[in-house]
Amino acid sequence: MKKLVSITAIALVLALALGGAAFAADKIWPKGTPTVIVGFGAGGGTDTSVRPMIVLMSKYLGETINVANMPGAASAVAAEHVLGLPADGYTMFATGSGCFGGFKVKETSNSGWVEWTSWHPFQGPAAILTSAKGDLKTFGDVAKALKEGKINMGVSGFGNGPHVIMQAIAEVAGIDKINYVTFDGDRSVATAVLAGEVEAGIVTFSSAIDMAQAGTIRAVAVMMKEPMKITDTITIDPIVKVLPGSDKIPDLGETWPICIRRDAPKEIKDKITEAFHWALKQPEILDYTKKKGLNIVGLTGEDADRFISLQISGYSWVLYNAKMAEKSPADFGIPKLADWKWETEKKKLTK
Repeated sequence: MKKLVSITAIALVLALALGGAAFAADKIWPKGTPTVIVGFGAGGGTDTSVRPMIVLMSKYLGETINVANMPGAASAVAAEHVLGLPADGYTMFATGSGCFGGFKVKETSNSGWVEWTSWHPFQGPAAILTSAKGDLKTFGDVAKALKEGKINMGVSGFGNGPHVIMQAIAEVAGIDKINYVTFDGDRSVATAVLAGEVEAGIVTFSSAIDMAQAGTIRAVAVMMKEPMKITDTITIDPIVKVLPGSDKIPDLGETWPICIRRDAPKEIKDKITEAFHWALKQPEILDYTKKKGLNIVGLTGEDADRFISLQISGYSWVLYNAKMAEKSPADFGIPKLADWKWETEKKKLTK
């Protein structure tokens, strides 16, 4: 009897061991913990958009995914870092979609859209901020002060979404030059406006909406076609209302994609896609987007590729026309928006 018990116990131990080995083999990242490198500082628009998704995606996958910040050159530093690592799927990259438009023309990264597979959870507008205690109470006040060179404008990097949108606004408003001051993230820009380090700033509004709701900073314009009501008593004017001609500015509203090298293992990308779609349906995300004034878009696959390609076309030519690019987009085969065709662009994947 004792011998039988011993054999049974050994069999049970072996079964558990084999079961554990089988479970480990089923892990998506069996050799370590994956990391998402955010190309901007903590608390900014990209950072705050990515983290809620990663928490839920980790929950779905049953594996921890770390998030680290690596700000620099409008996320080009992070992009180059990830592209320089093995394509094993253990390191991902998060940025603002508009940043891709500045990489090549500003010679900060060789990256375009072809190098990445991406997942885009949300899209949201940028907003121009001033201090609630200051004299700049309207967009007209800000535009006049910028034209006269009397104020500085905070941005979270040259070539990212808010910066490029500001350049497009400047062109329509007849502002020849803007004195920019850069920070490591949109939240840092908003904090600098609050502290009086800069008189105005432009940010992804989700990174500062709580400050505007509290009345500590003022949003003088939001990059939308309709007013944006953020409290019972505070409604923000859309840019089309306060700047004649701004309806001609291309719709360059940013997303904040989680990206992985396109040549990463397919099985990892497939599992990420599963987790991504599951996370977007969770009540935590629905509450988050409502609180932050974001729209759920859920772009993946070819839809995501198409979106970034279009963003690159729009943003890169705005930068070039504003004389803020080192090279012409044409040097990289980037068409103007009027000439952009997805049927032509997607052929770049086969080259």
